[in-house]
Formats: sequence, C-alpha cells, structure tokens
Amino acid sequence: MILLDHLLIQEQVLSASFACDLKQCKGACCTMKGGAGAPLLESEVEPLRAAISTSVEYLPERSRTWLQGNDPVEGSPGDLSVACLDEADCVFVYYEGDVAKCALERAWLEGVSTFRKPLSCHLFPIRVANFGGPYLHYEKIDECEPGRALGTELGLPLVESLREALVRAYGQDVYARILAAARGQDGGDA
Repeated sequence: MILLDHLLIQEQVLSASFACDLKQCKGACCTMKGGAGAPLLESEVEPLRAAISTSVEYLPERSRTWLQGNDPVEGSPGDLSVACLDEADCVFVYYEGDVAKCALERAWLEGVSTFRKPLSCHLFPIRVANFGGPYLHYEKIDECEPGRALGTELGLPLVESLREALVRAYGQDVYARILAAARGQDGGDA
C-alpha cells in the first residue's frame, strides 16, 4: 500500500490492467445479486433524488412504477446505497438488448441532468473504504474478467481506464500523483 496525501491506496489499484468490456460483461456491476445497491455519499442523496425526473423516461415500466412509491435511497447515514429490484438490478437500470445500462448516466450524457451517477459506480471496480481516511482498493469480481482481459490486451492500467472517475473524486492534481505512482514515478509517503 502507498499513501498519497490523504489517500491510502492498495497496490493492486496501481498495478492492475482494466478496460470495461460491456459487450462481454453485460453490465454485471449494475445487476449484481446480493440486495445492496451502489454505495452513496451523503452529498449524492439529493442530486440522485432530483435526477429521477430526468432519467425516468429511459427506465422500464417496472422501475418507473417502483419509483413512484419508493425512495431510491436505502440504508442509514454513513451506510447509504441505491435501491435494487429483486435484490439484483439497480432501480436505475435499463437494457439495450441484453446489456444493462444506467438511466442516470444516459440522462447526464444527453445533457438533461447534472448528476452523472453515484461516484461508487463511476469508480468501479475501485472501491473506497474509510479507515480514518479514504482507502482505495480493487474489488476483483469474476464478472469483470472480460475487463481484466481487455485491459491486459490493450496494456491499459486500471488508473488510466478510470481517469475521469478519479479526477471527479480527487481532482486533477491528485490523479496525476496516482498515475505517477502507478508508473513507478512517485512512491507516495509510505
């Protein structure tokens, strides 16, 4: 592990190769069984709720109906997540063929919403835990094997693949240091 400023980073985050391969994984990260949806920051709760009105048109009828009578935010302060249907599909999932996609992000990409999607979704397969400060770790799941294979084939490091998300989370200057550490140019503080 290395320490960059306030970030503790697992070595795998810096050394893994990854390039999301939606054609192969079918959006598995949005449909994982287990009940709990994507982790939410407190600061994302109201923007997420506000984004319902701009993303609902992309959703299947089942999700639209569910959202009419339910809050998409579950849990308690410090442990919030997006609701899932049948303990699997995120309530904001829609399908293009057999590929699960995010209605929140689609609304953002089309310029009708200012909320892209939860940061935890944007950063995946990097997860953020808190041990007195943020700890970035790589969540290696079987469903992402196609992304690991494609990343290796392309020679694309995980931190380069997730540049946009890391910049969104920590800013360009910290991202530059994360990238330098991944390239062996900055060992951090540990």
